[in-house]
Amino acid sequence: MKTYLNRWTTWALLSLLAGLAGCSSKGADLGGGAAESMAGAPASTPMQGKASGRLLVWRADFTLEVADLAKTRDRLSERMLALGGYVEEKNDRGDFSQNFVFRVPKEAFETALGSVEQSGKVLSRHIKGEDVTEQYVDVETRLQNNIALRDRLKALLSKARDIKDILQIETELNRIQSDIDSMEARMRILKDLIQMATVRVELHQQEAEKPATIYGPLGYLYKGTEWFVTKLFIIRE
Repeated sequence: MKTYLNRWTTWALLSLLAGLAGCSSKGADLGGGAAESMAGAPASTPMQGKASGRLLVWRADFTLEVADLAKTRDRLSERMLALGGYVEEKNDRGDFSQNFVFRVPKEAFETALGSVEQSGKVLSRHIKGEDVTEQYVDVETRLQNNIALRDRLKALLSKARDIKDILQIETELNRIQSDIDSMEARMRILKDLIQMATVRVELHQQEAEKPATIYGPLGYLYKGTEWFVTKLFIIRE
């Protein structure tokens, strides 16, 4: 019985190594299936359509100069909420600058960009779509392989009678389960990044224009005298 279990445990460990080796090839056999499962989401925007069939994480960074910081902040937050988004982070820097991080559904990404651009004078803008297709497929493939291996090890454990074999299988089960938990957490993060685009906005209060100085008769006389004295003492080499 002990020899039988050792053979089965060795076979299970070899299966794990084979599965991990298959993942290093970037999951070529399962890539199409993973992409199609995510492609079943609602129709993408024209910007996302440029990379049809790929899994993209969209990010945008803006710096704006606005006439009224408080009003722009409130209005922009309302627009993002209306699009199904939310404020993920907010940093106040006094009355002259504020930073925001908005998360909006990927289908509303371009609409959100338009809302930001209409909120003030755009000083800087950076928009990027990161392709995470291979990363997603790799994690998904390794997760599936580990789940299959976990199930095989559980089947072996139910048949084991020798204490040494039981401890060996349980140790391997704990390690595999830890890997599965880590991969499932990574999958949740990737899905969230794909479904919800990130929009970072930095708002700067526009400086008030100084009113033009209007001189009276004595003021003009003073300015003229000042100009004359200044010119009088200019030394030319």
